[in-house]
Amino acid sequence: HHMNYSTIDYQVSDGVATILLKRVDQLNAVNSIMSNELPDAWNKFNNDDSAIVAIISGSGDKSFCTGADLMDLPDMNDDLGKATIESIKWTSLQNQIWKPVICAVNGMCCAGGLHFIADSDIIIASDHSTFFDTHVKVGLVAGLEPVGLSRKIPLESVLRMSLVGGGERMSAEQALNIGLIGEIVPHEKLLRRANEIADMIKLHSPSALSKTKKAIWKSKETGLTDALHYAWGLISEQNIHSDFKEGTSAFAEKRSPVWKPYSNN
Repeated sequence: HHMNYSTIDYQVSDGVATILLKRVDQLNAVNSIMSNELPDAWNKFNNDDSAIVAIISGSGDKSFCTGADLMDLPDMNDDLGKATIESIKWTSLQNQIWKPVICAVNGMCCAGGLHFIADSDIIIASDHSTFFDTHVKVGLVAGLEPVGLSRKIPLESVLRMSLVGGGERMSAEQALNIGLIGEIVPHEKLLRRANEIADMIKLHSPSALSKTKKAIWKSKETGLTDALHYAWGLISEQNIHSDFKEGTSAFAEKRSPVWKPYSNN
């Protein structure tokens, strides 16, 4: 089923939600409208039991996302007119979505576009994709995206990208080497490959998937002991969930498991 958005395309098919950034002429930059449509789409995905995993990608073959549209800036202000970090709800993690998310980078990914790389679970990219950050070039602080990325890739790579300001662009090969992305795909096969990965994920227990994702992401915010205790809490929770029994029964009976919908978690 399709939702009616003007800056993105959202559809769910066979367990997989696909969110496509759809401002091709503006290099899929996030404007004031897209900034509101993205959180709406993420929450639709979260509340739709038929959608187990999401793919986020960009339209066209030139750009994935170039961040905020400087000609039509997203509204970052709260009710008092003060800019607030909570206003940036472009990604799954920024919306506290614990269902799995694959990011399929179809071209240039720069500045605010890096939020999607920082916050997605699995990232694949077209062979011609490039990664760079132009914040300092236009007098802005590169603050949020590099902080998110520094939990994924070497600190030197983050500082270099942030300070060079687009003077050099990281290739897909370099991005793969430092673990910024997990796989390089020929452009014409990008979404097909994203769907292949989604098809592997969607077979599994939605409750187990979400708790697994949560345990891993939350561990990046604490020390090891706290992280392990937090994960243990999620494991204990799952052990009284009906999917736990169903998984073992299905295995013993050599049949496919029938999982509970996500909303039952």
